[in-house]
Amino acid sequence: MREKLFGTDGIRGLATEEPFTRKYVTILADSIGNLIKKKRNKSLLIGKDTRQSSNSIEKTLTNRFFENGIKVHLAGVMSTPAISFLTQKFSCDLGIVISASHNSYEFNGLKFFNKYGEKLSDLEESFIEKQYFYIRSRVSNYFPLKERRLDNSSMKKGKIIKINKPSHIYKKKIFSYFQKVNYSLNNPKIVVDCANGSTYKLVKNIFSNLKTKLIIINNKPNGKNINYKCGSLYPKNMINVVKKRSADFGISFDGDGDRIICCDEKGKVIDGDKILACLAKYQKKFLVIRNGIVGTLMSNMGLENFLNGMGINFYRSNVGDKHVYDLMNKKKCNIGGEQSGHIILKDIIPCGDGILIALILFSIIKSLKKKTSEIFNLYKSYSQIQKNIKLKDSNNPQSKEINKLTKLYNNKISNNTRVLIRFSGTEPYIRLLVEGEKISKVKVLANKLQNKIETAI
Repeated sequence: MREKLFGTDGIRGLATEEPFTRKYVTILADSIGNLIKKKRNKSLLIGKDTRQSSNSIEKTLTNRFFENGIKVHLAGVMSTPAISFLTQKFSCDLGIVISASHNSYEFNGLKFFNKYGEKLSDLEESFIEKQYFYIRSRVSNYFPLKERRLDNSSMKKGKIIKINKPSHIYKKKIFSYFQKVNYSLNNPKIVVDCANGSTYKLVKNIFSNLKTKLIIINNKPNGKNINYKCGSLYPKNMINVVKKRSADFGISFDGDGDRIICCDEKGKVIDGDKILACLAKYQKKFLVIRNGIVGTLMSNMGLENFLNGMGINFYRSNVGDKHVYDLMNKKKCNIGGEQSGHIILKDIIPCGDGILIALILFSIIKSLKKKTSEIFNLYKSYSQIQKNIKLKDSNNPQSKEINKLTKLYNNKISNNTRVLIRFSGTEPYIRLLVEGEKISKVKVLANKLQNKIETAI
C-alpha cells in the first residue's frame, strides 16, 4: 500500500510522532517549500490554534521556510476561516493552519489553503506528499537536518513578518457583509463556548459591538484543554449553561473555529443540518440560493425531504468540507455544509466559518422575534445512530470484508432505512451510520452491523 500523508482535511496525527516531531516538520517544510518555490510571490501565511505543540511546530516551519528564501507572514492564534481570508488579503501563495481541529491536545495537524483561500487541490497535496516521502528516504537518521538543503539553487534568506492586529482585519471583512444587511441585535442573551481554542479572543473582539448579553465559556486555553469536554463535540456544556442562565441561544465552536453547533432556549441541539434548513427558510433576503444546497452522505434524510419540499435541489458529497466545496463548484451552488457544523457560504468565504454563521443566525433570531425553538424546528429528523469502531491495525485500515459490507449496505434505502460505512480520514476508526424512521429498526441494524464490522477487523 502506498504511504499516505494527507487525510480528508490536511495532515493530522499525534504531536509526539511523525510527522510532527522537529525532524519530520523540517522535512515537511522542505516539501511545502518546493511547492512554494513554483509560485509567483514565494510567500505563505501561518496561523495556529492553542494546543501546546503548535508553538514548536510554528517555530520549526518558520525557521526552515526562512532558510529556504520564503517570505512568511505570522498571524498567531487565529481561526481556520480567518487564515483562509488573510491568505487572500496578503496575496500569499499558501496559507497554513497548525491545528488538529476537534481532536484533543495530544494531536496536531496542518491545514492548507491556496491563494484564493480554498483547500489545496488533490494534485498539490500529492506533490507535497511525494516530496515528503522522497526527502525522508534520503535523510539519514543521524544527519543534521539544519545543515541539509534539498534545493541549493536559492540561497537567499526569506523574510518573517508578524501581522499587526490580524483579528481586526478579519473583523472588518466579516462586518462588511453585515453592513449590507443592516445587521443589529435586540439584546438577546447568548452563550458562546470557545472550546478553549482559536476563537477565544476573536469572540470577545467581534461580538463586543453587538447589543447582546454575552456569556463566554471555555475561553481560557492552557495548551492542554482545547476541546476537552467542551466545544462542538460536547454540546452538553453549552446546553447546561443556556438552561442555568435562562439564555435565548447557545453556540459552540470547535478548536479551530470552522465548525458551529448550537442549541435553542430549551437546550435542544441544532446541528449543521438544522442550520442549513434555517438558512434556506429564512435567509432568502440576504443569501440567494443558487442551484441548490450541498450536504454530505451523513446529512439527515429529513433535511433532504424538507429542502425538496421547498423546491430546492439537494446534493450529497463525500464526508469532509473539502468534498462539499468541490461539489458546490461542480453543481455551481453557493451554500453547503455538514451535519458536524461546517457551513460554507461560498459568496463570502470559501470554507466553513463558525463565527460568520453565528452572526447570521443572530440576525435571523433578531428579525423574526421568535423563540429559537420555534425558528429551528423546521422538519422532523430521521433517527440516526452513529458508532465509531476503532481499527485494530491503524496502519492497514483496508479490509476485503469491510469493502464487501460497504458494497452490500451503503446508501441503499430499504424500508426507509439507510446505512453508511466508511473509514475515517482523520482518525483510526470505521464510522458507522444507520438512519431510519423507526428507532427500533435502526438500533437492531446498527448493532448487527457493528458486530459484523468488529468481526471483520
